[in-house]
Amino acid sequence: MTQNFSELQKKILRLKKEKKALILAHNYQTIDIQEIADFVGDSLQLARKSAEPNGYEMIIFAGVKFMAEMAAILSPEVPVYIPDPRALCPLAAYLDAEKICAKKKEYPGVPVVVYVNTTAAAKSEADYICTSGSAVEVVESLGVNRVIFGPDANLADYVRTHTNVEIIDLDEEGHCYVHDKFDTDMLKELKAKYPNSLAIAHPECPLEVQTAADMIGSTGMMAKTVAETKSKVILIATEMGMIQQLQKNHPDKKIIPIFEGAVCRQMKKHTLEKILYVLEERPEENLVTVPEEYVPHIRQILEQMNKVKGQGPATAVTAEAS
Repeated sequence: MTQNFSELQKKILRLKKEKKALILAHNYQTIDIQEIADFVGDSLQLARKSAEPNGYEMIIFAGVKFMAEMAAILSPEVPVYIPDPRALCPLAAYLDAEKICAKKKEYPGVPVVVYVNTTAAAKSEADYICTSGSAVEVVESLGVNRVIFGPDANLADYVRTHTNVEIIDLDEEGHCYVHDKFDTDMLKELKAKYPNSLAIAHPECPLEVQTAADMIGSTGMMAKTVAETKSKVILIATEMGMIQQLQKNHPDKKIIPIFEGAVCRQMKKHTLEKILYVLEERPEENLVTVPEEYVPHIRQILEQMNKVKGQGPATAVTAEAS
């Protein structure tokens, strides 16, 4: 099927080819941005792609800043730009380096596993990094009785319920404001309306929502499951950008958001116009950098994270301007 691109999209597609730009977009971006990206995926998938910038001379990362920081660390020879430098993750703001240091003093010798949704400063004090799709696997692989984990308390609950490891919270209040909006009443109402549906919840959702869902998984796992399931109606508890992507990719299935108000305002700060501006001007203020003293350690634990299987393949988008 031929893609009908807007004139703005066509201009971006031509320019990215001329300038050898790799455009990476998170699953929560708007569909128009997903359509012009080279790859669309979750944090782990995009980190892996940014580590392989073969032949590209710049990376434009349509996601929140901590994701672009990872790309900058994993691709030191290729400049990384973010369309809107103000796109920050409120969940990441719950955790700083000082909080991790204090917890390490309280629990000496206990390994620190931080969720990828953290700043570079916080990652610099961590022993390991995980994504929502690899959290259980990472924690279990350590072979220890307890770990310090954060900042997402809901993801910590998910790990607790799927391992025998004691989880010490870095911040008991840490949460993603988008996923924290879901509740079981929303899910039960839709389940009653669609009794044969499959309900999938992101592990950043509250534990009671995770428990009520049929499956729990990262956005990468959601994409894989929707593609493979025989269910014709799928209820999804995550950000609306993912819902739109799944419905576009699977028109034969009914993809229903459990809550239509699940919108990340930070992710939505990026626009096609801002991506075009970066392509044309390569503005210094949009260049993503990480303090040099953080880089060696973070690169090491990011590369370690990238070796963990995680959940779901990247969604490749082969968009070309006509």
